[in-house]
Amino acid sequence: MSDDRHLDPDNFAEALSLAVPFEHPIAGNPTLSVFINPRRREIGLRVPRVTREGKVETGLTHLRCRSVVLNRAQFIEVFVDDPAMFSEGYAILCLVADRIQIAGRSVSVAVMETIHSLGKLLRSQGDLLLEREVGLFGELVTLRSLIGFLGSEDVVGGWLGPVAEEHDFSLREIDLEAKSTLSENREHWIPSLTQLMQTVGKPLWLVSHQFTAAGPGQGKTLAELVEEVRAALDETLWADFDRRLTAAGWNGAQATDSGRRFRSRTTPALYLVDQAFPHLSPTILSGAGIDMCAITEVRYRLDLSTVPPSRHAPPYLRSALASGATV
Repeated sequence: MSDDRHLDPDNFAEALSLAVPFEHPIAGNPTLSVFINPRRREIGLRVPRVTREGKVETGLTHLRCRSVVLNRAQFIEVFVDDPAMFSEGYAILCLVADRIQIAGRSVSVAVMETIHSLGKLLRSQGDLLLEREVGLFGELVTLRSLIGFLGSEDVVGGWLGPVAEEHDFSLREIDLEAKSTLSENREHWIPSLTQLMQTVGKPLWLVSHQFTAAGPGQGKTLAELVEEVRAALDETLWADFDRRLTAAGWNGAQATDSGRRFRSRTTPALYLVDQAFPHLSPTILSGAGIDMCAITEVRYRLDLSTVPPSRHAPPYLRSALASGATV
């Protein structure tokens, strides 16, 4: 990092101590900036969104990415939300900025390369967190079940969960969100107010998977499921499939993965996310008279144990999940 591009640690610490909003431009192409947001207790790197960047899943608790619109311009923010980690986080943000401006990397590649290069400090490169591992397991089970009914190209191309800020799958006339849990109840974490919002003109369905730990010879590991799905695809789709796997946090070095085995606890359940479905959204909260400007982040847990599945799902979707979505 060159001194004329980045604030030195002492100057950055002084800016933090002022406890006021702060933004420092980083000279280069594209023009980036580091910001301090005392109200949200965050520091971050702000990058102009000039192309359709995929969703970046860091797999980390306190280093994350999001899309924002400021003064009608789109940006991607790489941010740290734990004040105890601001010093280390600022160094990471500078490394990401250097990869974007000097090495010409995209935001997603710059973030993931930085995380991988600092793996010993942050986390093991080959270790998926359990929550993310189960979530990816459920998406792949869903993908595998759809292949025989929609065709490999449509299913892989419609698997948007790892690469775009949309629902997990965009299929024919519907969107599909895949949720997975190891709980005895049908409980799922919803990470934002917008995840269960419909795309204009397309109904949104949610498939709920319940898995449980399996012993030797039972169920599947994530690595086994990856190879099973790949074997069901035409070779021309392998590169696209692998790219999406990588964006989801998987890579070829994880061929033996964690060794954890999962099997289905119940058959999957399908729900139409309509006005009657229990969920939160900005529209619902605003309609209740809640000032959304004061709410900066929402994550909530949904228990569908007593919610009856929807009866009138698209026939191909119901058939696909009934025939191939259990492990």
